[in-house]
Amino acid sequence: MAGAAQADLVDRLGRDRVLLGEAARRHCGFDPAGREGPIAVALPAHAEHVEHIVRIGRQRHVPVEVRGRMAGAHADLLRDAVVVDTRGLGRPPAIDISRRIVTVGAGVDVSAIDRAARPARLCLRGLPSLLSGDTLGGLLAAGEPGELGLGEGSLLADVVGAQVVTGGGRTLQVGSSDLIGQPPWLGEGLPNPLAILFAAEGRMAVLCEVTLRLHRAPHIAWSTAHAEPGRPLLLAALSAARAALSARLVDSVLIAEGSGRLHIHVRAVTWRGDDDLPAVTSRVKADFAHHGIHLGAFRSEEPRARLGQQAGEFPRASGVQGPTLELRVSWPDVAAVLDVADALGAELTDPPVRQWAVGSDYLRLACSLEGARPDQHPLVLRGHHLLDAGAVPIASGQRLRAATRERMPPAAKVLLAALARAWDPEGVLSPRMGVL
Repeated sequence: MAGAAQADLVDRLGRDRVLLGEAARRHCGFDPAGREGPIAVALPAHAEHVEHIVRIGRQRHVPVEVRGRMAGAHADLLRDAVVVDTRGLGRPPAIDISRRIVTVGAGVDVSAIDRAARPARLCLRGLPSLLSGDTLGGLLAAGEPGELGLGEGSLLADVVGAQVVTGGGRTLQVGSSDLIGQPPWLGEGLPNPLAILFAAEGRMAVLCEVTLRLHRAPHIAWSTAHAEPGRPLLLAALSAARAALSARLVDSVLIAEGSGRLHIHVRAVTWRGDDDLPAVTSRVKADFAHHGIHLGAFRSEEPRARLGQQAGEFPRASGVQGPTLELRVSWPDVAAVLDVADALGAELTDPPVRQWAVGSDYLRLACSLEGARPDQHPLVLRGHHLLDAGAVPIASGQRLRAATRERMPPAAKVLLAALARAWDPEGVLSPRMGVL
């Protein structure tokens, strides 16, 4: 079946959009000279290509694994499967200035989307024109809210529509433009399936194109502070960040713990113009100084970056690298989650590097899982303690999926099973994992 599936993929997509053998193994992180690896790696350009891939997987009885970022994929799941690398879904951003929306392919880099909107003085809610390497589909398809701009809310809240290909090989439009200005997950009191599709992490449908709201682009300036690590100073930094967020003085605060230092990065924002930035940054400095943290000089965004003529930047220390465990934490649960994370990290010789992204409604915590087997890391093996403390996994994938499922009420399990039967009745997408 593997050989027949490879031949069908080449016939339908073209040889330049299918990686086989050594190229496929290298692309997915396997030993290029070894024997184990994926059947093939498909690089679709549009929804029709994705339809062909899904149908081939169904006809040839081979699993189809959807991945937007190969570095975060688990090799065990990619073995003997047709891997769909969605980074090829590159429809350029189409911006409707009057309605403040953009429709774009899921494989487009988020910096390109933001830069295309800047000449109209618009931007994505929380992702500036940075060359981060993240694609829109790679973030949204796993329910990933991003880490910048959380003070203004999650990127997920701006999704109003999407084009998806179901496990049955059908292209569907989910959501619609008439939801603009309405709560993004609700229409006439009924749930929008987009939220559930994102939560399923590509296990019921493949995200091909997305329509997002755009926002007025603010004027920004950023600053950094470095300090000795420790729980008191970390809590002080979180308190200072929350105060500045509540006053809408900043939209991004990143706190990285690692290398024996605490690195605090702050982005101040204003919508009134460059002339207002000095007053805003002075108040931000005062708020942090009140909590014992002294920020350095603020630096404004370059005019060319603000107009979309070049990529912007956000100075930050090297944060979490390699495999990670990412969690969403509500403000009331911060202390409890921190206690558990500290206790589990104490079992290791080298404590895991942690990075906090601070938002008005919640925090996003990323913990490194360094080691030969990240799935055997204490933070994963005993991750149910983190969930008991109030954390919610982001893009849980293989690592905390079992612990997450145990906490789902029976009604949610029944709903997901019914949706899976409707969207992917033959289990073509990730059949070895199930829906959750």
